Amino acid sequence: MTSPSSRRRRGAGHELRAVVVGAATDLLAQLGDVQALTMRAVAAAAGVTPPSVYRHFPDKETLVRTVIEERFDAFTHDVTAAAESAGEHPTARLQAMARAYVRSGLERPGHYRVLFSATNAGPAALGLAGRAEHPGARSFGALVEAVTACLPARRVDTAVLLATELWASLHGIVDLRITKPEMPWPDAIELIDAALSAVRAAMEPGP
Repeated sequence: MTSPSSRRRRGAGHELRAVVVGAATDLLAQLGDVQALTMRAVAAAAGVTPPSVYRHFPDKETLVRTVIEERFDAFTHDVTAAAESAGEHPTARLQAMARAYVRSGLERPGHYRVLFSATNAGPAALGLAGRAEHPGARSFGALVEAVTACLPARRVDTAVLLATELWASLHGIVDLRITKPEMPWPDAIELIDAALSAVRAAMEPGP
C-alpha cells in the first residue's frame, strides 16, 4: 500500500503529470478498453490521490486524449528515427520505417493497441474529431513523405494512396499477431517486404 507521505511526494511538483500519464498508459495497455478505465484506478496506480489527478486532468476524456497524443508522438519518433538511421536512399528509409512500425507494435502490444483501440470510446468524445487534428496525422504524414520520396514523379496523390495501403498492411501484421497469436503467421520481415511491393511497383517505369 502506498503511504500518505509517498503520495504527497509523488503528487508534488511538475513530475505528477508525467506519472499520471504513465500510469494511465499502462492501465489502458492492460485493460484494452477506455470504458474500463477510471480516474480512481489511475490515481491508485500513480500512487497519488484522485484530487491530484484532477488537478492536471479535469476528466477522463482529457487524460485519455493526452495518453493517445503522447503514445503517437513516441510511435512517430520510433519510426522516423529508424528512417534517419537508414541513410539517404528513399527505399531503404521506407523499409526501415516499416520494420520499425511492426517492431514497435510487437514489442509493446498493449501500448500499440492504445493507439487504435482507445478511440473506440468515440473520437469526438475524446476531442479527436477531424483528421488534421488527430494525433495519428503526424505519423501518417511521415509515412506519406517517405513514400513520396520513393516515387519518380513524387505524385502526392499516388503517395497518399500507397501510404494508406501500406499502413493498412503494417497494422494488419501487428494487430493480427496480437489478437491471434496462435495462428502460424509467416515471418514478419517477409510480410513487410510483401507490403512494400506496391511501392516498389510504382517506382518502376511504365511500358
